[in-house]
Amino acid sequence: MSAAHEKAAWVFVPPEAAQETTRDDFTADQKRLANITASLALAGHSVHKLETGFLVSRWGMSKVCPDFASLVGFSRQLGVSP
Repeated sequence: MSAAHEKAAWVFVPPEAAQETTRDDFTADQKRLANITASLALAGHSVHKLETGFLVSRWGMSKVCPDFASLVGFSRQLGVSP
C-alpha cells in the first residue's frame, strides 16, 4: 500500500485529560535560567544556585553573580549566551 493510501494513526485525548497529564510548567524565568545554565555547562562552566545569587566556576576559578541579570551579563562576556 502506498503512503498516499495509508491512514494516519491518531489517539483522541479529551482536553481535561490533556491538562492532567502535563508536568509542572516552567515559568519563563526558570526556562531562561535552565538555558543559560545548560549553555554554560556545555562551555565547561558549572553554575550553583546560592541563597543570594549564583556561583559560576571553571578550572578552580569562580565568579559570584549576585542576581540573574549579572549571570546573564557574565554569560554574554564569556560568549556562551543562548
